[in-house]
Amino acid sequence: MKKVLFAFALSLVCAHLSSQTLDFVFGDLITLEVRYDHPLHGGMPLPKSPIQAPQVTFDDHTLYIYDVAYDLTLALVDEDDEVVYTVFVPANTSSVVLPSWLEGDYQLLLIPDEDYYFAGEISL
Repeated sequence: MKKVLFAFALSLVCAHLSSQTLDFVFGDLITLEVRYDHPLHGGMPLPKSPIQAPQVTFDDHTLYIYDVAYDLTLALVDEDDEVVYTVFVPANTSSVVLPSWLEGDYQLLLIPDEDYYFAGEISL
């Protein structure tokens, strides 16, 4: 019975956390997906627990990153699959200003020091 109650309580907590939204955001939301074919390490085994993509928005040339407590490498990849910009983003950084010379459509990669990364599309 204790296991059933624990599982029920855990499912309520998970449902509550997944239903929360950002109270105040700047700019447009970037939809990120988790990918496991790590661009630096090659294909790696799938993790044993689910991974939640960070919340990222952008306005003009500023990216706003919400609640990321680990270091990241941010990379922008152009339509020819060339990496045109990379920058190290320390843990708990709330915004990153991209250079003004970046114009066009890019694939945004957020790469933690793990076996996965996050990818999304951005138009500057």
